[in-house]
Amino acid sequence: MRIFLIAAALAAPAAAQLPPLTPVQEDMFSVPGSLSNAWADFDGDGDLDFAVSLKGGAIRLYRNDGGSFVDVGPQMGLPGADGGEYRGLSWTDFDQDGQLDLFAGSALRDRPSHLFRRTGDRFEDVAPALGLTLTGRSSRQNNFIDYDNDGDLDLFITDRLGGNKLFRNDGGAFVQVMAAAPISAARSTVGACWLDFDRDGDLDLFLANQSGKEDSLFRNDGDAFVDVAAELGVNSPGRLKTEGGVGCAIGDYDGDGHLDIFVPGYGPNRLWRGLPGGSFEDAATKAGVAEDAENHAVGPAFGDMDNDGRPELSVMSYHGAPGEQVPANRLYYNEGNGRLVNRLVPGSPADRGDHGTALVDFDGDGDLDLAITKGYNVTGGHFLFRNELAAGPAARSIQVMVLDADGRATQAGAEVRVYAPGGALIGSGQVSTGGGYGAQHVMPVHFGLGRVAMVDIEVSFMSAGGRVVQRMEGVPAGPKPVVVRRAR
Repeated sequence: MRIFLIAAALAAPAAAQLPPLTPVQEDMFSVPGSLSNAWADFDGDGDLDFAVSLKGGAIRLYRNDGGSFVDVGPQMGLPGADGGEYRGLSWTDFDQDGQLDLFAGSALRDRPSHLFRRTGDRFEDVAPALGLTLTGRSSRQNNFIDYDNDGDLDLFITDRLGGNKLFRNDGGAFVQVMAAAPISAARSTVGACWLDFDRDGDLDLFLANQSGKEDSLFRNDGDAFVDVAAELGVNSPGRLKTEGGVGCAIGDYDGDGHLDIFVPGYGPNRLWRGLPGGSFEDAATKAGVAEDAENHAVGPAFGDMDNDGRPELSVMSYHGAPGEQVPANRLYYNEGNGRLVNRLVPGSPADRGDHGTALVDFDGDGDLDLAITKGYNVTGGHFLFRNELAAGPAARSIQVMVLDADGRATQAGAEVRVYAPGGALIGSGQVSTGGGYGAQHVMPVHFGLGRVAMVDIEVSFMSAGGRVVQRMEGVPAGPKPVVVRRAR
C-alpha cells in the first residue's frame, strides 16, 4: 500500500491540508471505461456497497465485506459485456418492499434501459413489464423522487440527445405525465438535481444542459412545473455550442442553512449560493471554483473530508481532444471563509478520474472516503481511496440515515440539519436525489462536527401540506449512522 498527501506539494499551513488517502484494491478496480458509480447498502449488512457501469455494458456490483470488496454482479443477475453503455445508475426502493433496486439508463439509443428489481439474492429486470426500457434516448441522470408527495417514488429521466420524461408512480405502474410541458422539452440535459429551493414542501428540479443550452430551474407548483431559472439568474445564458452544464451537486458549502447548487461545466463552472427567500447569487468566482473557458468538468460531489464542519468539493474534469483526454481533477478544500481552494496535486494518484465521483464512508470509521471513475481512453478504472484521517477527528462526525415510517429508503430530497447545543447551526445537507455522474445513492447524510461532541438533528420531510419537521436532541457524535424515521 502506498499513502500520499493530497496537498503534499503545496506550501500551505497544516490546517489547510486534507487528510492522506490510501488506494484500495487497485488491481480489481483498474478497469477501463468506468462511467457511473452509485453507492448503497444493498444487502442490508450495515456497510456501503457500490455499482459501477462500464463501457461495453457490464455493471459491476461490489459487495462490501468488512472493508474488502467482492464483485457479485454476475451471480446476482447483472449484465456482463452485453454491448450496451449505461451512463446512469440509480439505487431506489421503487416498489417499497424494503429491498433496494437498481436502475441502469442506456446511453445508446438502440439499447434498452433496465430496472433491476431485487428478488431474494438476485436482480430481475422488470423494465419491460413496467414500460421503462426507454429506447431511443441517450440516458444520463435518472432521479427517483416523490415529486407529487403521494408517498411513492416517481421517476424523472434525462436525455442527452432528445426530450426528458417524467413518470408518475401509480402504485407500481409508471405513467408518463406532462409530456407536452416545458419540463419534457429537449434540452441536451446531462445533470438533474431535485431540491426544495423555495421551501414550500415539494421538490423542484434543476437541469444542467449541454450544447450551448441554458440551464433550467423548474419550480414545482403541484399541477405544473414553471421554469424560473432566468428570473432567478441561474440559467447561464450566452454559452457557445461547445459549452454547457454537465452535472450538478447539492450542498451547503458556506454553512448558512440554505442549499447551494454547484454546476460543473464545459466552460466555466457555476456555484449558485442559496439565499433567504429562495433566491441565488453566483459565487463561483468569489469561491474560487469558476475555472476558465478551457474547463471540462463532469461529475461533482460535496462532503466534509476532514470533519471540521465545512464540506469540501470533489470535481472530476479533464483536458485534451477526444481520444487524448487527460484527467485534471479538483479537490477543493473549504477554508471556511467562502473560499474553496484546490488541494489536489496534478498527476497524483487521486488525479485519475474524468466522470464519476462520490464521497462515502465505506469503512465505517466516520470520515468520508473518495471514489472516482475514469471512462476515457484505454486506461482507467473506478478508483477508491481510504481517508486516513486520525481516529480522533474521524469520530467527530454524525451520519443520518433518513427512512420512511416503515424503515424504507423512500425520502429522497429530505433535508437534514445539525445543530450544536444551544442552537448554533453546524451544517445542512440533503438525502441524495442525484449527482456525481448520472448517479443516485442511498446512504446516510454525513456531517463533520469540528469539536462538537453532541448535536441536535432536524429533518425536513416533504409533504402536500408543506414541510414536516422532526427533531432528535442530544445525539452523540460517532461513526454509526443515526436512523431518523418519518413519523406516521
